[in-house]
Amino acid sequence: MYSVLALGLSEQFGDFKSLPNVKDEINGLIRSQTNPNGIYPGLPLINKYFTKDAFKYLIDYRILHIATHAQFISQNPEDSFLLLGDGNQFKIPEVKNLTDLGGIHLVVLSACETARGGEGKEGIEVSGLSYYFLTSGAKSVIASLWLVNDASTSQLMRYLYQNLATGKITKTEALRQAQLTMIAGNQQNSDTKDRSSVRLTPGNSGQTTTISRNLNHPYYWAPFILIGNGL
Repeated sequence: MYSVLALGLSEQFGDFKSLPNVKDEINGLIRSQTNPNGIYPGLPLINKYFTKDAFKYLIDYRILHIATHAQFISQNPEDSFLLLGDGNQFKIPEVKNLTDLGGIHLVVLSACETARGGEGKEGIEVSGLSYYFLTSGAKSVIASLWLVNDASTSQLMRYLYQNLATGKITKTEALRQAQLTMIAGNQQNSDTKDRSSVRLTPGNSGQTTTISRNLNHPYYWAPFILIGNGL
């Protein structure tokens, strides 16, 4: 069974609200002597322990899980970032400089808009955060196309890793089955927190969209896609 380096931020920083489900997400993922109910063996680094230095442990693990706020900067995509546990931003140029991703079979970016790309200042297409984890050596990345909800994302991730841990299906199938479980369920969501500092305001109305509270709504399960090797 693969080991997991799980990094996360649950505390509030400035405009970025607290993400209380991140702790449960990571505690449910990592199994240890004090937490025997976790799914995978690994190292959890949450809040103040999730700094740039946390990435030095990459060489010892095969799955990298990051649960935090993220933001895609459409005006200058290379300024897009993951928010670290000390409040600093981990931007695309820093992802490009990661050197120990060659042994990573899967990166899971459990945050907002991590699969989204855009155009640079010269009109040339610029890839989002997920692409640079691949070019830095990771075999595959699971990332999101839009703003994701804190509570529902935590639930989806639990299903994903439970499926992966069976060792009987591919990464692509593990994600698909996790999404099908969300669709088949009758769970209700009361959490309005997104893993970003911005709110979803579609169209020109300027009004925050109303999303169904039922977790089988596509808003909750559809944003995550797998990029790279799905086996």
